[in-house]
Amino acid sequence: MRFSDLNKTKSEPAAPEARKPARPVAVPAPEKPAPVLPSTRAPLPEPAGQHAAAPVADRTEAIKKHIGAYKQPKTRLESKAQPKEPALPFRELDASAREVYSRLLETAGALLKSVNQPYTEKYEAVVRACDLAAETLKTNGVLLNYARYSTAEDYLRAHTANTTLIALAMGLAADLEPAELRLLGFCAMTHDIGMTEYGDLYNREGRLTEEEFSTLTLHAEAGAAKLDRIVDVDYKIKDRAKRIIFQTHERADGSGYPDRLSNEEIDPLAQLIGIADVFEAMTHPRSWRDAINPPGVVKDLIEKEGRGFNARAVKALISAVSIYPPGSLVLLSTGETGRVVKINKGSLTRPLLETLLDADFAQINPVLIDLMEHPMTSIERPLEISELQEKNPKFAAKLELGRWWVEW
Repeated sequence: MRFSDLNKTKSEPAAPEARKPARPVAVPAPEKPAPVLPSTRAPLPEPAGQHAAAPVADRTEAIKKHIGAYKQPKTRLESKAQPKEPALPFRELDASAREVYSRLLETAGALLKSVNQPYTEKYEAVVRACDLAAETLKTNGVLLNYARYSTAEDYLRAHTANTTLIALAMGLAADLEPAELRLLGFCAMTHDIGMTEYGDLYNREGRLTEEEFSTLTLHAEAGAAKLDRIVDVDYKIKDRAKRIIFQTHERADGSGYPDRLSNEEIDPLAQLIGIADVFEAMTHPRSWRDAINPPGVVKDLIEKEGRGFNARAVKALISAVSIYPPGSLVLLSTGETGRVVKINKGSLTRPLLETLLDADFAQINPVLIDLMEHPMTSIERPLEISELQEKNPKFAAKLELGRWWVEW
């Protein structure tokens, strides 16, 4: 009997008493249904050598198995999902990231020098470098780890490259359209070109006076004007780029400069570049202060949401750098000290890090630990540089020395 005839049999009138009941037969596989004679609903005799039919009591189990046979292909299809490509070893990712960052630094330096000339053609070079950085960030998050570097000969060169890198990561996290992402990269790279007129101020040792800082704020207007010297930019792009550069230092609560704009008056890309600029500046040392550990900067920017930057900009920053950004010093549940080298998308608290010190703050050989693969190990809290200087001043000095970019 075919499986489809089971329900029919239940609805048929009872057969005459003289007729012998059909012997129960094991349900056949669906691909080879047993034929039924036109004159009777009884199954054909079993071929010689076939096993005896299962008893009636086992019919329910047979039906369950038969139904399961129909569902099995779906399960098999689901289990054959294409596996993800194995991740490249960290050393390969790091070497590739270093090469891309080096090019970004080179482009930033060339741009800052060229804008002091009457005219220059740097738009295409800047866009190519930004496109490369954006594409690399999609598959190689180690690149963001390089934004911790500073350049000794000119603070502005690394600051420009780092701000661009962070802004691009935020643009990707915010899912910007390709044209908007490209414009974001170009404007991030050019957001401080007006600073080149005030090198004696931004490179000065010590904190600026109020008057000196007021003079330095004029760089936003100077930067928008210098954009006219880049002659290979389409005028439509240039017009909006000028507005973005001019508004980079405006704040959502109207406390910025030069026009004290607020909220929707500020271009969205200017807000993204503005928060990237502040994050970069606070996580790097100045002559009058040490660098601030990145988790502390993220916490401060979250607490000031709506005052300095709008919620969209803050969300984009957190999505890009997490709450333990690359370069963060952290204390692990094992007592060891580690430094974050790559965030894991989808987790704010379980990045890839390298261990630097043991539980007694003694230096050890660095070991990479992906906290996504080690659920028993977790981050206890950020480790402030002041605490590290107290526990192991020699190693703290070594870390500080290692943040300066060395050309190879």
